[in-house]
Amino acid sequence: MSSLSKIIRQLKSKTARCIQNQYDFSLLKEAQKAIVFLTPGESLVNGGVMSIYSLCRYSRELNPADYCCICTYPHKLTYARNTAFPNQERILRFEKFLEQAAHIQELILHVPEYYSEFLYEDLSPQERAFLKQIPKLHINIMNQNIQLMPPAEKIKSLYSLTAHITQTTAHNRYANQQICDQWQMPVHLFSVYLPIEEYKRYPFENKTKTVVFSPDETPHKQKVAALLKQHLKGWKFVTVKKLTFSQYMELISRSFFTITFGEGFDGYFTQPCRIGSLAFAVYNDKFFPSPDWKQLKNIYESDEEMEKRIVEDILYFSTHPKEYMQTAQKTDDLRKTLYSKEKFLDNLRRFYRQEYDFYPKQK
Repeated sequence: MSSLSKIIRQLKSKTARCIQNQYDFSLLKEAQKAIVFLTPGESLVNGGVMSIYSLCRYSRELNPADYCCICTYPHKLTYARNTAFPNQERILRFEKFLEQAAHIQELILHVPEYYSEFLYEDLSPQERAFLKQIPKLHINIMNQNIQLMPPAEKIKSLYSLTAHITQTTAHNRYANQQICDQWQMPVHLFSVYLPIEEYKRYPFENKTKTVVFSPDETPHKQKVAALLKQHLKGWKFVTVKKLTFSQYMELISRSFFTITFGEGFDGYFTQPCRIGSLAFAVYNDKFFPSPDWKQLKNIYESDEEMEKRIVEDILYFSTHPKEYMQTAQKTDDLRKTLYSKEKFLDNLRRFYRQEYDFYPKQK
């Protein structure tokens, strides 16, 4: 990152602090219980950040008597509003939250998985002491990507703040007893819910000859992109970058295809089918809920299989509307067996009632 970029980020963060300082803190000053979600200190749009905003929104609806908010990491960059996708959240820096939360008796602190090993060190000694004296402090690690979850020994510092530590997951695949026992903490499935059905659908005949790539950069992506550009003359290829969520939804709805080169079972795969478009992915057993997904014609067993078939499949589906729409619908039908607003809200309710899915077995 250039020096100029760093200066701009710091100036934006300074401006955000001034905006935050003008917030009305009267409710927070009197609050007995708070629910806080930590998030990176930049106005980002990605599946992880959007799911945190969704979790905060519906946690507030389920717990109307509690103070519920999103805070940026302590003593890091901060921002006041995220305008990259629709939301009503006013963002606060965590140190300011602690400063104003004078009467808190119970705090549920949701922490992204990759940041959980750094939280303790980022807190000042005074902030650690404040958290320790809260009668009911509950730290929940939001495991949204199992590959980013730190080993158990790297999050031991959190236990010096409280003994009540849990882990919630975004994917069914790693909401299980094995993960629970490996980290020796209760595990609960949060799942994900983003209300995107209201975005515009384009019928097959109005879609453009465009293939959308997820922003992930891998050698496999480079091979696929080269193949498509070589064999699909007259097609357009767009990598998702610097788009608002509304712009992104418009793009994948209007385009014939989306290809994910990341987790596979991610938003770039599951979102297009919800608005009548088709996405391709390579199956992996870390994120896909079960081998049942391999039955879909838009799922490949390996990178090599995608590279072998992708040109032929794009040409076929783009000229066979019935098969195109049937495959998109089958993908969405399978997604619906796992994800719905009702299931999502039930998962949240049970979490706040401390009715977790899995409890660690004694070693």
